[in-house]
Amino acid sequence: MKNKINYDFPNFGPFVFKSKLSNNIIQRLLEEANKCQQSHNEHLAGHLENQFAYPKEIIKEFYTDFAPYLKTYRQGHCAYHKLDPSVSIELQPIDLWVNFMKSGDFNPMHTHKYDISFVTYLSVPEEIHKENENFKGASSGPGTITFNFTQMASPKWATTQKDYLPKTGDVFIFPAQLQHWVAPFKSDVTRISVSGNLLISNKDQFDAHYF
Repeated sequence: MKNKINYDFPNFGPFVFKSKLSNNIIQRLLEEANKCQQSHNEHLAGHLENQFAYPKEIIKEFYTDFAPYLKTYRQGHCAYHKLDPSVSIELQPIDLWVNFMKSGDFNPMHTHKYDISFVTYLSVPEEIHKENENFKGASSGPGTITFNFTQMASPKWATTQKDYLPKTGDVFIFPAQLQHWVAPFKSDVTRISVSGNLLISNKDQFDAHYF
């Protein structure tokens, strides 16, 4: 082909941020996770027995340490959607809980309340990765977190689903209304993750399209 054809394409769909949480934050969350006693099950969609809320002082400490990740998420979000990054948003932490996911546990398709959600993985046993490698089914593999957006596309004219098999330290930040689910695993191990939600408290001060 003699003439190169230049092209561009718009970004469709939600912005999902993936990074690595610092070891210091992971170890602090793990340390406090084993002390949590207040069940958070009634507020969650997960079919898990062991889901516990962190106390208020730990929530405050965590979100202070987590602020740089949220700032970076905002920068990426604005770049992805071509928004004005100078528009200031105020984020109010709402909650923080730990999930001890065991064999057979799962999270069905669900969304969260508020505006921004996140999940980070404090401990992902190697057995789950080996189980995933040996999985032969057509669905999302054991232990994956799957994000779904809009309707299924068949034939493949749009990407509407993204699977991730998380590793220890992975953190995802995403719009709270984005549908997602977590496939169960069979390995006799416990995977520990932490999730939370934030509210944009000054939404009334700017047009909704700025976030």
